[in-house]
Amino acid sequence: MLGKAPAIVGAAAALTIAASGVAAASTTISPATATPVTATSSGLSFVTTGGLELYCTSVSGTGTTPAAPGNVNSGTGGININIASVGLSGCDLEGVPATITTSGSWALNVNADSGSPMGSIKIPNGGAHVVAGSCVIDVTASTAGPVPYSNTTHTVTANNTGTVNFTSNGGSASCPAAGAGTAKMTGALKFNSAPGITVTP
Repeated sequence: MLGKAPAIVGAAAALTIAASGVAAASTTISPATATPVTATSSGLSFVTTGGLELYCTSVSGTGTTPAAPGNVNSGTGGININIASVGLSGCDLEGVPATITTSGSWALNVNADSGSPMGSIKIPNGGAHVVAGSCVIDVTASTAGPVPYSNTTHTVTANNTGTVNFTSNGGSASCPAAGAGTAKMTGALKFNSAPGITVTP
């Protein structure tokens, strides 16, 4: 279903992610106080199994890390940072301008279950409605990831990652076939927060 050229993000400064190398089933976000986070992208691409791309030049969202005790999960599954005001703009589907409306509770899930910090984008059922000419696509419940965080660039970089589920009306030649389909996400997402956020096992 969706876009062109790899890159989920942009923004400015520091989601600092640290981790020790031993496999562990626990995750802690520091600091323990609620911390605002801004996620931005300089480009986000979704490619369907049929090779169609939906590409957006700008992606943004804001969220807040949970305060203690919600900043610690001693079990598996990591911690969700709810992301509001998700915006995707400058989008096209195979060259056809596309408008995307988002809704519902999106989340960034961070976990250190493997001993290293990882991230996933969690999209709720009906989380995005895409209109490109006569083509209409609705994104259903999806998880894109997990992908590792970079400690030096403060990014999560995806390459044909996760599964984004959708339904299409098959309304044009540049539209995925009518019915259910899947796409992979490619891009680099950067986080801006102050103070910096650390994720550890």
